[in-house]
Amino acid sequence: MYRHLFGPVPSRRLGVSLGVDLVTAKTCNLDCVFCECGKTEKLTLTRGVFKDPAEVKKELKEALAAFRPNYVTFSGAGEPTLSLSLGGILRDLRQDDRVKTAVITNGLLFSDPAVREDLMAADLILTKINSVRKETFDRICRGAETDLTAFTDNLRAFCGAFPGEIYLETFIIEGLNDGDEEIADLTAFVKTLRITKWQLNTLARAGAEDWVAPASPGVMKRIREKIISLGYAAEKIEIIGEVRELAEKIAPDAELVKNMRDKREYGEDEFKKIFKTSD
Repeated sequence: MYRHLFGPVPSRRLGVSLGVDLVTAKTCNLDCVFCECGKTEKLTLTRGVFKDPAEVKKELKEALAAFRPNYVTFSGAGEPTLSLSLGGILRDLRQDDRVKTAVITNGLLFSDPAVREDLMAADLILTKINSVRKETFDRICRGAETDLTAFTDNLRAFCGAFPGEIYLETFIIEGLNDGDEEIADLTAFVKTLRITKWQLNTLARAGAEDWVAPASPGVMKRIREKIISLGYAAEKIEIIGEVRELAEKIAPDAELVKNMRDKREYGEDEFKKIFKTSD
């Protein structure tokens, strides 16, 4: 029985990803308007133990014996760094050199030394910044009052210290953070970060707020070109594309797939790209 795992997720950024959810739905330190897991039900900045780590480790051992994903990814229905169990499970997985781990985080807790230490055991960190303007940041990333200067300072410090790969995501909402001045300010900041990739993203499934719509391909292309014109390396800035189809499909586990569908919407075309069908 799988209670804490979901997938394997057809990820546009990570290929085939086995999801691990260490918090209860939906526990987060932000209530982002674009979140594909819906609105935050429990808004908190306090770390805790939400799931039995022994149960999580047992499920991981069973699932990884059946198939090998590109990444074991800590995400799910909330902010994974809120879990005090995160570091221990990451360190446990690190003992198997066949397993790569990724953590998807909004980075708000990079200020916490214990969180930074936990994340050092991951192979890949996927974090984000959607604006360096306070008004825009707060409108997109609602939640506890955020000291934006402290947030950006902590993000820069973490990027400089983390030994693995870092993907930085910017979620584009037309009419909100896609203007030339917004992008210029953001680019100036991102140039100060040590990251592997800067990824431009937009809505692929239903978000937390109905008014958030996918940015058009033309807008995404314009923003990428603007960033490059400002001196950012073209090979390090990308627009996140569609899920890639696997040559060898995976036999779906009904329970893991149900857990995945319970968290967010997925299109049948996404499933067909990675799962075997009964046809």
